[in-house]
Amino acid sequence: MDIFTRLDRLEDFVANSKRVPLTSSVMINEAEFYDYLDDIRSTLPGELKKARLVSKERDRILAEAQHKEDDLLQRAEKRAERMVLDTEIIKQAELERDHMNDEAQEEARRILFDAEDIADRIFGEMEVSLIDVRDSTEEILGRVGTWREKLRGYPEEPGEEEYEYGLGEEED
Repeated sequence: MDIFTRLDRLEDFVANSKRVPLTSSVMINEAEFYDYLDDIRSTLPGELKKARLVSKERDRILAEAQHKEDDLLQRAEKRAERMVLDTEIIKQAELERDHMNDEAQEEARRILFDAEDIADRIFGEMEVSLIDVRDSTEEILGRVGTWREKLRGYPEEPGEEEYEYGLGEEED
């Protein structure tokens, strides 16, 4: 279940909680509310793990591009060495080697740029997701703070119409 589904469940929990008569406040089960928050917190490391995996994939792609560049350069050098057999071919070999080096470097640059574009796109998507998670979390925390402030605004002793909720202890 992703972070947004968990946040929706928390929102439904609050929206479906008992209303306090004649107010816009709701009464929630504190333990259940904290269970929802703990569940949300537990998904955040997963989102961060995805970001790390994207970073590792980018590093792998960059290493692969470097390996391909090295391979292409080695092949170009070997081919140039074979062409040196004849003095007339030497100039041609040097030109061909340079051309292959340029092609290899260009191909490596293209691979590198493509890898960076892919990584940038993935990081952008991850950033948007994390911003959404942060915004949703900040909104929920703001609501919790508002609810707590409203609850703190109630008188210490219950009035005639209000009920006193205890922790299961009876007074003598």
